Amino acid sequence: MASSTQNKIGKRPEKEPVPLMDTLHDTWRVMKPFVYFSVKALKVMAHALIFIVKHIPKPEEHPPESKKDKVIKI
Repeated sequence: MASSTQNKIGKRPEKEPVPLMDTLHDTWRVMKPFVYFSVKALKVMAHALIFIVKHIPKPEEHPPESKKDKVIKI
């Protein structure tokens, strides 16, 4: 006669413990595309900020005094 196993209501079967290295490897495999995307996005933002800061006019670079002779009528 075949052996029968009884399943009780509300009792979950026991799961095998998963080694830590397998968990970490699987986590890195899932998160790798997101990490690469975020690094590239941060590089783009950094280059944009550097471009903006480099192109802000410096206080010493005012236009010549001849431009101040203009009269603006209101």
